[in-house]
Amino acid sequence: MKRWVALALLAAMIPTGSAAFQARESLARGGSYFNQCVASAKDYSACIGYFMGMADAPVMNADKSAEEAVYCLPAGATYEQNRDVFHKYLRENPRVRNVSTHMLFLIAMNASFPCKNSPKLSVDPATGEVFMSASRPS
Repeated sequence: MKRWVALALLAAMIPTGSAAFQARESLARGGSYFNQCVASAKDYSACIGYFMGMADAPVMNADKSAEEAVYCLPAGATYEQNRDVFHKYLRENPRVRNVSTHMLFLIAMNASFPCKNSPKLSVDPATGEVFMSASRPS
């Protein structure tokens, strides 16, 4: 009997319909990331986790020297500083929020922290197409 009471109490403690278990809109598009993480931080832990994942996985910089990388962060740059740069880019460029959040992150970092010879990334707001120009001159 004690077992059944313990199981009933345990089952009653499991949250149903709580924020932890509710479906949330994907953060993969710039617009949804902006709405959930910049305009109003509805789920701070999801936002910071998503951002840190993007910041830690610069696919276009993998195995590249500073001569070839898409962006070069200043020494000692923090997640918070990088997040502020990215959020500023999203606020100032509402027409491109239809692009993937990860690509917008790369474009924002490229614009703010270009490497010596990195190409310039840009996005066409009408189509969402991302362009990469020739490397910047040395």
